[in-house]
Amino acid sequence: MRILGAARRMPRAPRLGRNLFAMVAWQVGNYLVPLATFPYLTRILGPTNFGILGFASAIAVYGVLWTDWGFNLSGPRAIVECHGNKVAINHLIWSTIFAKALLCLVSLLVLGVAMRFDRHAAAALPVVLMSWIAVVSNVFTLNWVLQGLERFSLFAAVSLVGRFATLPLIFVFVKSADDIAIAAAIQAFAPCLTGLFSLLMVRSLGLLGPPGRAWRSALRRLVQGADMFLSTISVSLFGVTNTVLLATLNGPYQVGLYAAADRIKTVGNMVPAQINTVLYPRVSALMLDRPSSAAKLTALGAAATLAITGVGVLAVIALSGYVTSVILGRGFAEAAPVLTLLCLATMFGNLAYLLGLQVLVPFAHSKLRSIVMLLAGILNIGLSFALIPRFGARGAAWAFLIAEAVIFAVFVLVIARSSRMRAHFTQLLRA
Repeated sequence: MRILGAARRMPRAPRLGRNLFAMVAWQVGNYLVPLATFPYLTRILGPTNFGILGFASAIAVYGVLWTDWGFNLSGPRAIVECHGNKVAINHLIWSTIFAKALLCLVSLLVLGVAMRFDRHAAAALPVVLMSWIAVVSNVFTLNWVLQGLERFSLFAAVSLVGRFATLPLIFVFVKSADDIAIAAAIQAFAPCLTGLFSLLMVRSLGLLGPPGRAWRSALRRLVQGADMFLSTISVSLFGVTNTVLLATLNGPYQVGLYAAADRIKTVGNMVPAQINTVLYPRVSALMLDRPSSAAKLTALGAAATLAITGVGVLAVIALSGYVTSVILGRGFAEAAPVLTLLCLATMFGNLAYLLGLQVLVPFAHSKLRSIVMLLAGILNIGLSFALIPRFGARGAAWAFLIAEAVIFAVFVLVIARSSRMRAHFTQLLRA
């Protein structure tokens, strides 16, 4: 499809309410498939084998984070800055794909070294390799383009098709605890379909043409996304890393408890998480010419995030034992306190993520945001080493909770001490 040479603005962005509805629908569908197969897998595989699957998935998440390089955050903002110029967007897309392909190659080399020297990874080799399919598919996934265009309905559609297409396969092909690798392959196949559909969708919008010499800008894309990558990889230091440390310091049973509780927590957190996803590109655009509207939108987003997350946390505290026994089965009774701690952490995490992305980044503090998150991730690792050997999955959850609370406290302190950022919000009081 021919790319138009003249720079022109894309069609008017849809309403935020429609965007939020689309993203909530995407999140519901995105986790409806795991929720539909989740109880089945925990019962078929059991806590130990489910822990092995969780460990392999965590290793693959490292690959996805590395390959993504924060483009899911820096990419949408770059799309906004292209101002609808289709030639510039095409160049941006291909240079980002080339950058991600280079990162994917490096990740494969690192995986090979890990397979040789890490006994846990080597023992789960078939499961890890099947899970790694998701890393390769991430190179060609263009959902970040649809986010930058605020085409959240299209984003939701391409993601859900991939998810639902693989739903029946789990029940058909996973029949015993020995089918862990098959389960991993089916789960990784969904991102492949999503990547393919996103490519087709972006091409249908007239934004994807020949790559030309876009590979020459791949290095520049890596440099531009470095700050976002640092903050994104820092998140893994108090998320995915806890799963890996549990496998190393305690064993697959505790990994199974933590992974199962984390999956339920993620499902419960889907609405507040999407508030920030929807607001981010709009706030970025408003900051260019209407900063007062950006401040109002950020304040509304923070209030909504706090209210919805608070209700969810109270519900989990009251029903965690019942939820884990019904969804996971009898072997996961010890996951209830882990679930409570992880849900408490979302209160701090959601607000910190919103403040960091919608306040610190627009005010040129992205590097500070990244450093704070990195230090908090290191704190989480230190706490995990101290707590996991004694408390297992609960120790990992406590480490996660403390790290999230520290990030939120530091972000609030930084904003409160900055006259520019204070003025950004105090203008709402004068309005």
